[in-house]
Amino acid sequence: MFCPYCGRQNEKEVVFCAFCGKVLPQKGLPPTAAQYATPKAGVSFTKIKAAVTVLLIVGLALVVVQIYYPGVFPWNW
Repeated sequence: MFCPYCGRQNEKEVVFCAFCGKVLPQKGLPPTAAQYATPKAGVSFTKIKAAVTVLLIVGLALVVVQIYYPGVFPWNW
């Protein structure tokens, strides 16, 4: 099967193009919105945002503790 996006030859009965990663249209099925989406790989943006938010909250908490209780941590500002 040829990929309609990049034009390269793929094996039969594959769902994603091996070269561009887009969903290949299946014979006998109407096109859906999922066919035009690329497969997700790696860490999602939501998980990255959550990790950054947690790090910012922890950092802010450390600054507040350092301000209100000087000498609690071994470093001095």
